Amino acid sequence: MTEAQQRFSQLAQQPDDSIDLATAALAVSGLFQPGLAPSETLQSLEALAARAATQVAPEADLFDKVRALNGFLFDELRFTGNQDDFYDPRNSFLDQVLERRLGIPISLSVIYIEIAARLGLPAYGVGFPGHFLVRIGRGDTALMLDVYAGGVALPEDELDQRLADLYGRGTLNIRSHPALLRPATKREILVRMLRNLIGIYRDRGEHINQLSALTAALTLAPDLPGELRERGLLYRDLDYAPAALGDLRRFVEVSDDAEQIAAVTQIIDQLGGQPMRLH
Repeated sequence: MTEAQQRFSQLAQQPDDSIDLATAALAVSGLFQPGLAPSETLQSLEALAARAATQVAPEADLFDKVRALNGFLFDELRFTGNQDDFYDPRNSFLDQVLERRLGIPISLSVIYIEIAARLGLPAYGVGFPGHFLVRIGRGDTALMLDVYAGGVALPEDELDQRLADLYGRGTLNIRSHPALLRPATKREILVRMLRNLIGIYRDRGEHINQLSALTAALTLAPDLPGELRERGLLYRDLDYAPAALGDLRRFVEVSDDAEQIAAVTQIIDQLGGQPMRLH
C-alpha cells in the first residue's frame, strides 16, 4: 500500500462528522498525483478564505453574504466550470481546481463549501440528480446554488424543470420529494467525486487509475453494488481471479438487481473453475 493509499484508508475509518472535507478531497487527489503536498493547498484555501472575509460583512444578512462571496469567487477570482474539457481528471482534483480555477460542479462546490464554512456560513453539499449543488441555510429560507454557473440561486420551479429534463415531466418534483435537497454526508460527497473519476478512467482505458478510484470508493463504502461489480469485472479482466471472486460474491449478497445477479453468478461459476494464479 502506498503512503497516499494508507492516508486515505485512515481517513475513511473516521466517523463522518470527524472527516475534514478539504483534507479528504485532497487525499483523493493524492491517490492519482504522487508527491502532492496537501498542506500547501490547505494553506492556499485558508488564504482565499481570509481574503473573502474582507469582502463579506459579518453583520450582513444571508443573501448579501452569498452575493458578496459569489462576487469574490466568480467575478474577481474567476472560478468557473470547465465546459471545454469537462472530463479532464484535473477538474476533480482540489489542488488543481484551486490553481487553475477550473472545475466541475462537485469540485467547485467543495471549494465553495469550505470557504463559506470558514466565514461562518451554513453551507452544505447536495447530491442533486445530474448536477451537484450547494445549499446555504436550512428550512424554507435555504438558498440552492449552482456554483458551476457562477453561484446562481435556483428557485423551486427551476429545480423541478431540471428534474423534468432528466426524468420526464411529472415524474419527480421538489415538493413531493424534499429529500432531494438534503445535505449530503461527507462520505457521499467523496464517493460522488470518485465516481466521476471512475467513469473518466474507464472511458480512457486507464485501468490502474480506474482500479484505484474503485478501491477508494469501496474503502469509504464497502458495499456499493455497482462498484463491487465493476471492480470484480476489472479484476477478472486483469487476470486476478481470487480478487474478482471476492468482489463478485459480495455483489451477489448486497445487490437487488436480479438480472445482474444472474449474469454475475455465471461469471463466478466460470472463475471458480479456474486454477488460482499467483501474482
